[in-house]
Amino acid sequence: MYKQQKQICYNKSIASEKKAEVMALKKISLDEFLRLRKLVYRSARPLDYTKWKFLFENGSCDDFLSVLSSYQNEDGGFGHNIECNNWNPNSSPYTVCIALDYLDTTGDHESGIKSKIIAGIVKYLGSGAYLLDDGWVGMQGIPSNNDFAHMPWFHFDSKKAAQADIGVTKRLADFILKHADEDSNIYRKAKELRDRYRQCGQVLLHGYPDYDPTALNINAFDPATYPSWLPLPVYFVASPESSFYPECRRTVDMNLDTIIDSLLSTHEFQFPSAEELDAYEQSNPHPDGKRWCVAEQTIGNYYWGSHFIIRDLDILRKFGRLDFDLPVLIQ
Repeated sequence: MYKQQKQICYNKSIASEKKAEVMALKKISLDEFLRLRKLVYRSARPLDYTKWKFLFENGSCDDFLSVLSSYQNEDGGFGHNIECNNWNPNSSPYTVCIALDYLDTTGDHESGIKSKIIAGIVKYLGSGAYLLDDGWVGMQGIPSNNDFAHMPWFHFDSKKAAQADIGVTKRLADFILKHADEDSNIYRKAKELRDRYRQCGQVLLHGYPDYDPTALNINAFDPATYPSWLPLPVYFVASPESSFYPECRRTVDMNLDTIIDSLLSTHEFQFPSAEELDAYEQSNPHPDGKRWCVAEQTIGNYYWGSHFIIRDLDILRKFGRLDFDLPVLIQ
């Protein structure tokens, strides 16, 4: 009897410690959420606005999907400025991957709009566009990028056009194996590519090619040495249900705190000064003597502000770092 009572007391103590730990975590308050909501409402393009409504305010998933479908071309691929810094309207494997990131937001939701989007993507990938023997080309392998406003990392490179992008290839192969007909040629090709790159750690994460959690050693994350331009490891872990979460919990908690601090310091979106833009052009000279930072990029960079707020609040939602219940219903 004494041992049972001792065990009960011990269990209560552990439960209290865990509760205290959860309460001590940084979180976004409802007031801060509503402040950020105003920024998104004022600044987001329809694609991100309807995504916000769906994620946080019980908005319509089909409304969000309808906007997403407007970026889909007749060939089934995606283009236009679904990626805010690439205004090429033509389809490409990379921009299909960006569309898949948006599509993932809908989870298990089923509708005619979603089915049509998926069927279109399967058709595009089945056409073999930009598909090499070893996979699909990446974001610099598309010649028509050069005909439209784009940033340097989208500028066509003939060497990149002759080699597969592993992250893009793995992303698209996984999609095909989930949605395409098992008797189709593209399904067999996707299976071959998945098997080829099964042991390769590189993935496409939030548009960044060749993100490699093993090479980056995300379990031992050090903000002093981690590349500042890469997505934080928490975006790769993605949710507490991930198999990577237990060993990366320390890293995840650090990243979530960083995200919260960043959101708390996010106010009106600021445009870079003329001096900053000129400095960028000088350090990244355009091979054709043009400017990268044209009007379209000003608009695209403005769109990123809302996109990042939504992305960050969504990851906080998944890890229980919102200090209020969802959906938020505002009269």
